[in-house]
Amino acid sequence: MDHWRIPYLGQGHFPVDLTEFEFSTFFSFSPSERELIANRRTDRYRLGFALHLGFLRMTGRTLDACKQVPAAVWKHLCAQLDIDPPDIGTLRSLYDNRANTLLDHQHLAYQTLGFSVLTEHRRRYLVRWIKETLTGRPGIPALLDQVKVWLYEHRILIPNVRTLRRIVKEAVQAHEATLVDLVVEFFGKECLEKWDTALTAKNPEKGVVQRWLWAVPLRQSTGQIAELFEKIEYLRLLFASRHWPQDINEALVRHYAKSCANRPPSVSKRIYKPRRYLETACFLRYALCAATDQVLHMLRRWIVEITGEASRQVDSGRRDAHAALEELASSVKTLAVDTTLEIGALRQALIQLADNAMAWPVKTRRELVRLQLMMKSHRARPLLRKLVILHFQAENRHPVIDALGVLRDVYASDAGSELPPDTLLPKLSRSWRQSFDCDDRAQALRAFEWATLFSLRIGLRNGTVFIDHSFGFRSRSTLLIPEADWRAKCNHYYGHLKLPQDPKIFVSRIVEHIDVGLERLAEAVQAGKVTVDGRGVHLPPLGPDEENADVQALRTALFVNRPVGQLPTILLDIDSQIRFSWLLLGREPHSRKELLLVYAAILAHGTSMSAADLSRMVPELSAEAIRQMMKMLSDERQLQQASSAILDFMHRHPIAAHWGRSDLASSDMMSLETTRTVWQARADPRRRTASVGVYTHVRDRWGIFYDQPILLKERQAGAAIEGILRQTRQADVAQLAVDTHGYTDFAMAVAKCLQFDLCPRLAHMRDRQLYVPLDHLVPAELESVVAGDIDIDAIAASYDEFVRLVASIQSGQCSAVQALQRYGSASSGYSVYAAGVSIGRLLRTVFLIDYFTNPAFRRELQHALNRGEAIHVVQRAIHVGKVPTELAKRPDRLSAVSSSLALLTNAVLAWNTHHMQHAADAIESMTGDTLLPDDLRRIAPTALEGINLRGTFDFPIDDYAMRLLPSTKRVSAFMAQGIFTA
Repeated sequence: MDHWRIPYLGQGHFPVDLTEFEFSTFFSFSPSERELIANRRTDRYRLGFALHLGFLRMTGRTLDACKQVPAAVWKHLCAQLDIDPPDIGTLRSLYDNRANTLLDHQHLAYQTLGFSVLTEHRRRYLVRWIKETLTGRPGIPALLDQVKVWLYEHRILIPNVRTLRRIVKEAVQAHEATLVDLVVEFFGKECLEKWDTALTAKNPEKGVVQRWLWAVPLRQSTGQIAELFEKIEYLRLLFASRHWPQDINEALVRHYAKSCANRPPSVSKRIYKPRRYLETACFLRYALCAATDQVLHMLRRWIVEITGEASRQVDSGRRDAHAALEELASSVKTLAVDTTLEIGALRQALIQLADNAMAWPVKTRRELVRLQLMMKSHRARPLLRKLVILHFQAENRHPVIDALGVLRDVYASDAGSELPPDTLLPKLSRSWRQSFDCDDRAQALRAFEWATLFSLRIGLRNGTVFIDHSFGFRSRSTLLIPEADWRAKCNHYYGHLKLPQDPKIFVSRIVEHIDVGLERLAEAVQAGKVTVDGRGVHLPPLGPDEENADVQALRTALFVNRPVGQLPTILLDIDSQIRFSWLLLGREPHSRKELLLVYAAILAHGTSMSAADLSRMVPELSAEAIRQMMKMLSDERQLQQASSAILDFMHRHPIAAHWGRSDLASSDMMSLETTRTVWQARADPRRRTASVGVYTHVRDRWGIFYDQPILLKERQAGAAIEGILRQTRQADVAQLAVDTHGYTDFAMAVAKCLQFDLCPRLAHMRDRQLYVPLDHLVPAELESVVAGDIDIDAIAASYDEFVRLVASIQSGQCSAVQALQRYGSASSGYSVYAAGVSIGRLLRTVFLIDYFTNPAFRRELQHALNRGEAIHVVQRAIHVGKVPTELAKRPDRLSAVSSSLALLTNAVLAWNTHHMQHAADAIESMTGDTLLPDDLRRIAPTALEGINLRGTFDFPIDDYAMRLLPSTKRVSAFMAQGIFTA
């Protein structure tokens, strides 16, 4: 269902101010409906029945007799049915107290539209659906709206709000009772009481335990890592690290932990005890998993940083080999041209030069870096002493697990600073092994420690080493559909993905495309359109788009009469069109102040202003009230739903259809500056500031349709795929343009199996090779750029497991980000990864051939990526400054920042689009000519001239109250304005 329709569901009265679009959507009738309307006895009853049909289509419920009907509705219906407008204002006067006729019309209306009443059997089915919804996506503030949508889509009449609230309350209570029973059975009341007491206790050094456990690291440092280890040890002593019931999934754990953390411990004591048991258990589980994830992420980053530090120290003291060679050659040349030297002296000088050259260090740079790291073992050993306590696991025997066991025994022994000579060592990295066998056993231990750290880092990244109490470092098996389910339902999954079960058929289709493409590329080479040599494939550069004077004149005409925009006015204007504030709250705002709080919370998240800054701009709002609303709206799903509603409104304008293809999109990352104290911050290589990343998906027709926060300096391919999968309308995206960071060969294969193409603009495009299967024939012109090393038999051997991974991503068993992290370059050597890379290379060959031979396709992708960059310009204009520390530290708050910024960006684009459409309609009306689509395509809705995005904010809510706060206006006030008839 379209987002803009949701606020109307379940309403028992007419909205005050329907737009023309809404009139045409709800109160336009099909031929069969017109025939039923015409069969009524009188014009008055025809009008009444048509009114019931439209109202039921709009709200999903029947209209009561006592409700007032706006005059605009009567006018529209009379024009539709060719009936004279009646001199009435309510249904009571329309039916003249004929209750049976009213009931007949209501009954016929919901029968005509296929609706039926909510029976007991359907009520039980609805309760089961609510429970399933709570299991997968708990804590949806707009759950009532979700129930209304479900009822409407199942063509069941929506009952009154009180009945709906009772049904939802019963379902939630039954669901929580089941979870409470599970927790009590699993852990026992005695353990839960102990946890409850510990959570509210006060530590002399740390303060209240609940707040201490919920706090995030202050910065990236070994001191903060030690603090996290202290939390893990505290929770381990409480036995919170024991096995967790699988029926309480990660989403439930996060929801109930957040509920507990958002209340002071003193308030939690007043919560009903069974519910408190559930919240306490989930809070401790979340605290343990979050602390484990944080410490392992920080450990991986610490290893990278200390390795970089050792590399810089080696480079600063290492002699430049090229400079030394030049110096030697210069010295030899000087001796050769010196005619005063006797032959003996010359020989002696040459021997000295040779001895000096041979005295240069023979160790490689990597060996020197390893030696430098071993000198820093005093910094690594304290971390390892804590790491060996964690219960790392592997699905099969793994050398890292054995190495951690060896270190655990060494640290526990008396000789804790030396590696015993008779120790049986696991096979770690070859580059470190020679250091294990040296006579200096203290040196051997230092080398073994660093080898363990590096191997652990790789094992955690590819998922071969995991830990149970973690969200981000779970085993690979938990990311995949269970083996038994896959064997039982693999036909269903293959059918859903539209993939053949025979791998040879799948690969042969790709190879057929490659053969046709190679012939086309060879023809282009012969025609001189493409050049191929030993250095790669060379293309003539695309010329810039020619600037057209007519386009510039049209751009000026479209924006010349656009009013000066203030950000608050833009929000109100767009909100009055689609009521995104209702979507965020799950209902109509109760008051003007609550509506202001919604806008303030969006601005506090989406701009660099704090709650205190906004409270000074809007004196009637306190900073504390704004912070409370920010917590209420911190669920990125609500914000993304509201942003999608704005995007749908924008694309309803006819002008948007001329901007580009509906099935093409692009994605890219933008960095937002924050403070260096944020532990997730990374240095932006361009701006050289501590930053966090925001990854946005942009349609070719403009507008952000998905957003998510990511870490800088990480591969973005998983985020690119995730955005297409989790957006609400993924079926209409056929191609996604990305840059080099949003692409890997493995990701290209995953995307294709998910029914869309990843189209990368690769760095060093001319150096990219084309790939074909082993012993495959290729045109002679292309032999220098084609590698025939794809093993189809190897793909076939791992094809089923690869499809299982893809099906797991699509079904939500794991996210694309998690899957691509596990199957990245650290998984080299594993068959599934190798098969995915081989498929991806074949698909990349198909893409590159199209890229090389089709200039229009190449230009289209470039335009799509340019749209993403233009969107980033708008976002940077809205978000000026740094992301506040309190918003950047937690992933959920950072998600709210990303989604709020996307909402504000879409609001500006939609406001521009709305005024551009009015201007275009006026131009066509005056000239009588239709504007050229090619001209409109080159005019973007990203103009910021004349829009004030900063300054003192003033919200003229009274100008939009009829649409945004209809229930707060008195009917008498409306009648005084002539909106209702007497």
